[in-house]
Order: sequence, then C-alpha cells, then structure tokens
Amino acid sequence: MYIRSSVFIVMAIVTVVGCLLSVNPDTSVETGVIVWLPNDIEGSYGTKGYMGKQEREWLPADTTYLKMTYKESGLGETEARYRALNATLIVAGSDSRSLHRPQVCLTAQGWEIGEREVVQLETKGGELKVMNYHLSQFVRNEDGSIKLDGNGEKLSQRAFYCYWWVGPNDTTHSDEKRIWKSAWNSILTGKNERWAYPSVMSMIDERMGDEAVLEARNRVIGFIKEYSPTFQKSLGAVDREGAEELEEL
Repeated sequence: MYIRSSVFIVMAIVTVVGCLLSVNPDTSVETGVIVWLPNDIEGSYGTKGYMGKQEREWLPADTTYLKMTYKESGLGETEARYRALNATLIVAGSDSRSLHRPQVCLTAQGWEIGEREVVQLETKGGELKVMNYHLSQFVRNEDGSIKLDGNGEKLSQRAFYCYWWVGPNDTTHSDEKRIWKSAWNSILTGKNERWAYPSVMSMIDERMGDEAVLEARNRVIGFIKEYSPTFQKSLGAVDREGAEELEEL
C-alpha cells in the first residue's frame, strides 16, 4: 500500500511539473479583481505611481500595473514620506507564472524579511487572509554608503508589507498554494488562469517610539479591510467608473 501511494504521489508531481514546463495553454480572460484603487483616502491624498525599472525588467509587457501612494494631508514632506502608504495592484498577462514571489523584489531593493505573519481580516465582504512581512533595511546615502546617526550608529528603517493572491475563483495568502492552485486548475480547465497580486506597504515612523509599530500595522490592515472589497470580486467588487482597462491578451 505504501509503495502504491508513493508511486501515485510521484506521478502526480511529475504531471504537474510537466504542465508547468510545457507550452503555455490559452489564458482565461476572467480575473478576480477590478483594476481600481481610490484616488484619495480619509485624511490622505493620493498620487499615482508607475512601474519602476526592475518591475519593467521582470514583468511581461502585457502585465497590468496600478500603484497609488497616499500621504497624510497637513504634514511636512519628510514626515509625510515617513508615514506614506503604498498600495499596488498587479494583474498577470498571458502567463500568470510570470508573477514572481514578493521576496524577489523586496530583497533586490535591499529589504531583509524578518517575521512572516498570517493575518486574518474581517471585511464587509467577508473574511480575508493576507501575509504580512516585517521588513528592515539600512538607510543609505546617495552614494550607496550606510547613513550614520549622531552617535555613529548605522541608521535603519522598518516597514510592514502585506500581500495576497487573487485568482478568478480562489484567494490565498500562500505563495505555494497559489502555484499549486494555478497548476491544478490549468490541468482541469486547459486554460492558464490570470492571477492578481495586491500589496500594501507602510513605513514605520521610528520617531514615534514604541507606538510607531502598532500605528503602521493598523494603517496597512485598515486600508485592506476598507478597500479590498472595492477591487476584489469575491468580496463584492463590481465594475465601476474610473477602473482601468486590463491589458488585452
């Protein structure tokens, strides 16, 4: 019995790997999101961002990309930057496998990933689980050297980075589950699913002391609870005026 079970598992793995390495099947036009983020949020004004050099190099041309940065009104530029919140919504093009794990971008930007925290939220559209990375990195000067404080100590900064994956019929906080769900559904339907990747990031304003950590975390979680139902279909999102068009496949 053990041998037969082992053979079955190996065959299943080989089948999935074979599918992943084979020529891409047709891509389903269905998505699990509306490409929309609010222009402004309560107490903050929004500015639209654009795909950076690294994203352009790593993401195929038919990837849909939307990014907004929200800064609190009435603050100076430095303080507003420390407390800014970045929300990004990426939708795969003809090959959802091209959406890489967030570790790739984050480590390339110099971030170190500490604790990985699964957060279960209750939104007005239902429950949602997201992955929250606790990030840290050294602050650097324009020449790339590490900036020092008045005591000669290396300056560091921290941030929270929450993300999750949204398919046409599935949602998960797990990178591994997203890969397996996509592969398995591709086998069943003969189509490559078009997954989306929402993320929300906020810096921790170290000048606020111990309260800074909780404040930054609440800022990220609060945004997701409030606005995920406005762009994730399984939480109630519907087509709306102002939503961006998906790239044609």
